[in-house]
Amino acid sequence: MEELKKGRCPNCGKPLEIPAELEEFSCLYCGARSKTADLRVKKEVVEGEFEARRQELRERLPRAVTGYPDYYKKITKKDFFTAFERYENENRSTVDSIDPCVDAYPDGEKAAVEILCKDLLDAVEEHMMADRRWAKPARRDSVMFETRVVLAIFFTPLIRKRGLRCAEAFRAELNRQWLERYPKQKWTPGDYDVMAGGFKRFKWCFITTATCSHEGKPDDCAELTAFRAFRDGWLTEHGGEDLIAEYYDKAPGIVACIEWCDRPEERYAEIRARWLEPCYRALREDRMEECRDRYVDMVRTLEKRYLQ
Repeated sequence: MEELKKGRCPNCGKPLEIPAELEEFSCLYCGARSKTADLRVKKEVVEGEFEARRQELRERLPRAVTGYPDYYKKITKKDFFTAFERYENENRSTVDSIDPCVDAYPDGEKAAVEILCKDLLDAVEEHMMADRRWAKPARRDSVMFETRVVLAIFFTPLIRKRGLRCAEAFRAELNRQWLERYPKQKWTPGDYDVMAGGFKRFKWCFITTATCSHEGKPDDCAELTAFRAFRDGWLTEHGGEDLIAEYYDKAPGIVACIEWCDRPEERYAEIRARWLEPCYRALREDRMEECRDRYVDMVRTLEKRYLQ
C-alpha cells in the first residue's frame, strides 16, 4: 500500500494526504505548489496560542519600523553595515517570532500573514498620524519616506536574511497592503545581500552607472567610458579627490533609495534629462568645469532629497 503523508497545505491550511515519495505537490484546494517536506503536520490546536502570539507581535513588531526615523541617513557606504548590524541585533528576536505565530494559526500561512501585516500597518499608520509633521501636507511626505526606507532597506531585508519560512509571503503581502493604502508611496522589499554587494563592490558608486544600467546600456558603453575617463583624468588632476570620495560614500545610498523607496523609471528619466545629458554634452564639447558643476549639483540635490 502506498505510504501517505498527512498534514496541512503550507499555504491555505487545508488537510491533505500526499504520497510520501513525492518531493513536491500541488494543493487540491488552492493550487499552490509546495514541497512535501513543508507539509504542516496536523497538531492539536492550542486554545488561544495564535492570539497570544499575535498580541505579543502587536506590541513588539511595530517598533522595528517606527523606532528608526533617522535611518534614511544611515544608507551611506560609511554607515550602512554598522547600522544594519545594530538593527538586526535589536530586532531579530522579534522577527524570529513571526514564524511561530504563523504556525499557530489553524487556517494556514496565507491567512495568518494577512492578519499580521494588517496589524503591523495599522500600528505604523497610527504612529505616522501622531507625528506633528503629519498635519502639514508639505511635510507628510517626509514621514512617509522615513517609513518606506525602514520597510524597504532594513525591515523586509531582515525578514529574508533571518530565513523565515514565511519570509517571501510576508514581504509580498506587507508591500501589497501598503500600496493598497498608499498607492503613490511606492517601495519595494529589499535584499540585504544585494545591497551589501553593491556597497562592497562599488556597484552603485556612480549614479550614471545605475541610470545606464536601468536603460539597458552595457557597462562599457561610450557614455560610461567617457565619464570614467573624466573622473580618473581631468577631475582627479584638478583637485577633485574630495568630490570623488563624497560620491563613493553618498551615491550608493542615493541609488538604493531610488531602487527600493521610489519609482525608478521616473527618477532615472529625471536624472537623464536634468543632469546627465547636459553633463555628457559639456564633456564632449570639452567644457570640463561645467560638467563637474552639473554633476556636483546632481549629487547634492539627490543627497538632499534622500539622505538629509
